[in-house]
Amino acid sequence: MKLLLTCLLIISACSFKKTPLENQTLKGHQELYSEPEAPKVTETNPQEKRIVIASTNDIHGNYRPELVVFKDEHQNELQNIRVGGVDVMKNYFSILREEYKNVVLVDSGDLLSDANSGKAVNDFYSFLNYDAMTIGLRDFNIKVPESVGSSANLFKNFAKAGKVPLLVSNLYELKTARFVEWEGTKPYIIKEVNGVKVGILGLIPDDIVGQTPVNNRVGLFVENMLQSTLRHARLLRSLGAEVIVVLTHQGIDCSSELAHKSKLPLMKVNFEPERTEICNLKEGLGQYLERLPPNLVDVVIGGRNHLKMANFVNGTLVMGGFPDGKSFNYVEFFIDSKTKKVVPEKTIVHQPVMFCHEFFKETKDCFAEDPSVDHKLRIPATFLGKPIERDLSLEKKFPGLTQDKTVNHTHTKDLSRSLVDFKADISFVPNSSGETQLFILPIEGRYLAKILDEDFNQNKKDNWKPSPFHMVKNDLTLKIGGEDFDPRKTYRILTDLESIQKHDILNKNITNVEAQTLANHSWMSVEEDSVSSSLAAQTR
Repeated sequence: MKLLLTCLLIISACSFKKTPLENQTLKGHQELYSEPEAPKVTETNPQEKRIVIASTNDIHGNYRPELVVFKDEHQNELQNIRVGGVDVMKNYFSILREEYKNVVLVDSGDLLSDANSGKAVNDFYSFLNYDAMTIGLRDFNIKVPESVGSSANLFKNFAKAGKVPLLVSNLYELKTARFVEWEGTKPYIIKEVNGVKVGILGLIPDDIVGQTPVNNRVGLFVENMLQSTLRHARLLRSLGAEVIVVLTHQGIDCSSELAHKSKLPLMKVNFEPERTEICNLKEGLGQYLERLPPNLVDVVIGGRNHLKMANFVNGTLVMGGFPDGKSFNYVEFFIDSKTKKVVPEKTIVHQPVMFCHEFFKETKDCFAEDPSVDHKLRIPATFLGKPIERDLSLEKKFPGLTQDKTVNHTHTKDLSRSLVDFKADISFVPNSSGETQLFILPIEGRYLAKILDEDFNQNKKDNWKPSPFHMVKNDLTLKIGGEDFDPRKTYRILTDLESIQKHDILNKNITNVEAQTLANHSWMSVEEDSVSSSLAAQTR
């Protein structure tokens, strides 16, 4: 049986202004994830007040920069570039505050790297002057030492030692039958900027119970997100809040459908904020946003899926960016001084901005995942027209800051244990995977073919290990376990929870009785030759 795999379109490199659709090209880009130029001065209505909500997500305790290693089509040798790190994040946020004056900075969860990272993480958020943060899925999944006892004790100690409020709006302690009242935690805050009252909630996702070890949740109860939002948001409005922000560590996929239709990698799409139909509303956050009453919440800051989010769903903006301290999002709201409400037609949504140390001259960006770009020539990085400078004096406050964490984009990823140990035919290992819950799922070949077709066209074929793709002249054959692919056969796939949530086909198989759960394993990098996808091909 032949499965037609449509080749990726080969388009000549082009430049574009930062309008939504012009970013969506296969080859070449300019300022895709940066804003190097000074913003244009626009006239503002004296009756309106502007504030900016800026956010990060899934930092995982990474205050060091990442040294990204990659290849391109123009240079024989490997290239590398630094992204992220508190030494440049400080500069980016200082420029943002200098330009816009009235900025609220928040984080939507996955704060910690392990049970011992609390002090460094608290120092990081305090030093960068965050206004609020909340707990993420990985924070709940951290292995807790016996001396600490439970996640509740871990969070108590973390919140008590920190200076930035830890928001837990829907978390109860069973022994008191009350919201958690730990020192350093709050159910909400109201922050006034530019005369505008901003109410902020921190919601634990509804699915946290099914995705975390029960021992880590001993003594805790999570209230339904929507119910908690309805109560708290109305309370905040009664207390004068003109803008309401919800922090919650879950995501919505507004990229995959557009990527599939456009035959583009996920990183090159999703900046069409008004198009709700491109978002997967079947996911938990999608269902929450659809059920949320219009105009109750102004912006939801998400995370977890490590995709960029900058979309309106049912009138509510949802934002999110890339993990490990590589980017931040921000939105400009304009509030009418008389009505005390956001003026929706004035809202300006920005793409995620990467924390660049320097730019590739060709693109004025540090986005390294486009091999068609010649990355050799570099220029100094700028943000909003001002230079980015690395502050290495922070090494004293953040030990190890000058020791780059290396991330190799020329590698695929594999498990720390052999696939044979897991008795799976192949594994699907997304680049975003880290320590996560793993599953072995049986899936019919005809359904697997649909996933392979989609991933081939979105240039994610290198995520399969061992690779089922084999080029023979101009034909692409599929072989699994050394045998020709059989659409009637049932295959066993090793994959992670996040990937299952993104693929409807995999999600339907999650209840299969043969599925095995392997909690909290880590993927590790190994070298492997990638498979070219620049030719039209068929599977046999």
